[in-house]
Order: sequence, then structure tokens, then C-alpha cells
Amino acid sequence: MNDLLQLNRFGFHELKEKPTPEALEQWYAQTYYQDTPDTGYEQVYSAEEQAFIENKIAQKYLVLESLRAGADTVGQRFLDVGCGEGWSLKYFAEKAWTIQGLDYSEFGCRHQNPGCLDRVTTGDVHHNLKILVEKGMQYECIWLDNVLEHVLDPLAILSDIHKLLAPEGVLMIEVPNDCSAVQHHLLDKGIISQSYWIAPFEHISYFNKDGLLALCDEAGLRCEDLMADHAIDLSLFNPRTNFVEDKASGKACHHQRIAIENFLHGISPEKTNALYRAMADMGLGRQVIGFFRKK
Repeated sequence: MNDLLQLNRFGFHELKEKPTPEALEQWYAQTYYQDTPDTGYEQVYSAEEQAFIENKIAQKYLVLESLRAGADTVGQRFLDVGCGEGWSLKYFAEKAWTIQGLDYSEFGCRHQNPGCLDRVTTGDVHHNLKILVEKGMQYECIWLDNVLEHVLDPLAILSDIHKLLAPEGVLMIEVPNDCSAVQHHLLDKGIISQSYWIAPFEHISYFNKDGLLALCDEAGLRCEDLMADHAIDLSLFNPRTNFVEDKASGKACHHQRIAIENFLHGISPEKTNALYRAMADMGLGRQVIGFFRKK
């Protein structure tokens, strides 16, 4: 699909030439959360955007509750690997979980959810995961929200997370749905002129549903549930909302996505999850969201 990528043994694509660990850590610590025009990490969110953020966490939490069969949350441990702005930390803390976050930088959490900052450990995420493994820590829920695509060795990360996951614990993984059938179709038909999802350095791995499942299986993880999210790629079929060819339309497409997601959640978060399960089965949606337990 692109000279920069190669297909690996799990069935998803990755960069042929990867950055060094030192360069990656420096880039995330100094750039990713500070450079808002390029990264999308805004310092101010509208009420609609804040509702969207909470609604998406709530939808995932419904799946978690179902898998845990209503088990008590008091004293249960939640680890957010790549906690970013701390929204999931805040949500779980309000549900009486004991929270812990890992990230390269504290910038996002400090600006959006400073009340969670004392529960965030900064620095190389994989190094800090290994420290938790050495301490014998166990977590009833581990969150990997848009993290695996950024790391140099996703299997190594998952192998350590497997050790940290409590016997009946649940791991949530969310990654972009890349090199998808929709994206192939858009390129093949000339609707878009570039592989817009390829972001060298920032994204190292380019997952699809089957590739993610194969990787997790290798790491000793069994998929319990699989969903997608809003298929913003479908906007590209309309020339007026083709944000790849007309970047000026990107903001309107973003706001449309927020409005649609909030509308669907308002109808029923359970039915929204059911819709996104069907979409995941078809390979649609901009994200792949999986829930895993130890095999």
C-alpha cells in the first residue's frame, strides 16, 4: 500500500524503518502534548466535546461491567497505560476504582484533569510497566487507548500487560483501524490521492481487526468483545466532506462526528455498542476496540 510500510507476521502493517527508543521518548515528552495545532490535543474543549469524551468512556465501561458481571469496584485497581489528558482516570476514580496512569508527559493530565496528576507516573512507558511487573502489581482493568500504534514493540508491551492483568481482569485496547477495506477502496477509486492515515514516527504500527486479534493471541490474550466507532472515513465519499482532498472541511467533519456520536449515545449506549459491534465485524469504523482476558 505504501513504500514506508511492511506487512508483518500478525497481518497488520508497520513502519519499515522505526525511530530509536530515545528519539521516540524525547518526541512524546516535548512535542506530543504541547504542540496542539498538529496533534489535536486541545487545551479547551466545548461542552459537546466533553460530553463526547465521557460518552465514549461510558460505552466501554458498559462492556467492562458486563464482563465483570457487576462485581464491586471499591478497591479494584485500574491502570491507564498512556493516560494522556486523564479523562479515563477521572471516570474510573468517580466509580471508586483505585487509579494509576502511565505516560511520557504529564502535560495533558495537568491541563485537563489535574486532580488525577498525583496518580500519574511519567517517563518511558514500557520501562515503567516493567517496574510495575517487578513489584508484582495486579490490576482488575487495564486501559490501552490509542497506545499500541505508537510503541516500537507492541508484543513486548502486551506481554508485560499480561503479567499485570489480574486472573479475571479485563484489558481494553483501542487502536486506529488502518489500511482498511474502505481506505483501499477510496485509494483505488481515486477518491483520495494519498494514504492519509500513515503518520511516520508518530504511528509505528497500522492495525486492523484481524491483526490486533492475532497479536493479542500471541500475547496470551483472548478477545471477549470487539467494537468499532464512528466511520468518519465514509465522509470521504462526498466531495464536499472529503477532508483529505479539502482540508478545510476537516473541522466540520469532526463536529459532525461529535454530534452523531452524542446523538446515538442519547438514544441508547447499549444499542450504540451493538451497532459498533456489527461495524467492527464488517471492518468499518475509524477505530478498533477490543476487550481481552487472559487465555
